[in-house]
Amino acid sequence: MQELVGILAKKYYPKIVELRHQIHMHPELEFEEENTAHLVCKILDEYKISYERNIAKTGILASIKGKDGGKCVLLRADMDALAVQEKTGLSYASKIKGKMHACGHDGHTAALVGAGLILNELKDKFKGTIKLMFQPAEEGSGGAKPMIESGILENPKVDAVFGCHLWGPLLENTAQIVSGEMMAGVDVFDLEFIGKGGHGAHPHTTIDPIVMAAKFISDIQCVVSRRLKPVDAGVITIGKISAGTTFNVIADSAFLKGTARFLSEENQKLLQNSIENIAKAVAFEFGGDFKLDYKREYPPLINDESAAKIARKAFAKILGEENIIHTAKPDMGAEDFAFLTRERKGAYVFLGISKDLKNPTLHHSSTFCWDDKNLNVLMQGDAMMALEFLQD
Repeated sequence: MQELVGILAKKYYPKIVELRHQIHMHPELEFEEENTAHLVCKILDEYKISYERNIAKTGILASIKGKDGGKCVLLRADMDALAVQEKTGLSYASKIKGKMHACGHDGHTAALVGAGLILNELKDKFKGTIKLMFQPAEEGSGGAKPMIESGILENPKVDAVFGCHLWGPLLENTAQIVSGEMMAGVDVFDLEFIGKGGHGAHPHTTIDPIVMAAKFISDIQCVVSRRLKPVDAGVITIGKISAGTTFNVIADSAFLKGTARFLSEENQKLLQNSIENIAKAVAFEFGGDFKLDYKREYPPLINDESAAKIARKAFAKILGEENIIHTAKPDMGAEDFAFLTRERKGAYVFLGISKDLKNPTLHHSSTFCWDDKNLNVLMQGDAMMALEFLQD
């Protein structure tokens, strides 16, 4: 079967490269992916692949039915871009000011279309159903969750889910597929320290919220180093702080934005409770107050062992067993594919795109770029994971 997949990937490669370029030139942010969805549906229509559109605003669910009986598997790609001004100089660089595909989602989407075209030609050779999920809003708003809530994992019931991410920290023609913890869960929070403003020369008459913020930032770092088990991973980052207007005025309030990352629900609770308790303690110490808005975002992404085995088998047929990484530490980035693996067994794959790890491809960078040839590997990998699962 892999030989047929390779032949068909070669056949559709030019079309998929062109699709990737079109998506890249016209990037759209979360829940804005109307043109991207139109480009995908245009090809699905051309090859008479059935689909449902406008799921969770801009999402698409296509279906390819093989012979009667068998299981159901879902393949997923994300469609959204980032608010980044592109500086790659590519001939197909973004034409939209301040927006760019700086994480590879243009490739994920194009390659999944390619996998769909391959699988559509092979539908008389497998039993079961393959669903293709094109989701909006992976970058922060979690478009996978509302698509799941719309019922995409039912009718027919999905038995397993698979996804891939083009990955800068890995070399081209290698894939990382681990069992267990793959990526972190993530929460975000907004924190305001409320003080009492006044003259910088008379701090005793004020309650300084900047001092409170500074104390909080210092204290919160001890949570990871002293509250988590040394063998556990966790991150608390304060990404933004704003307060005050000039050099000699003590502000009324200080604002912070931060994130907490974790690999278990137990540690999620510990980090969240610690953030709230330390904020409360700092405010009490200085005689001020605080407001905390804490939001759960994505759960940890956990690869099912049996699904990871299938994914490794699929990519080994394309890249060779020697180019498959079986063990690696989890990445503390987050990915809303985790909502899918919470509902069904599944596996997520990192597919390398860097030519030199001394100068790796940097995600979310204005110069993020990768070679089109990786589309060939990705579309074959998507197709082979589905076929391996259905034939397992």
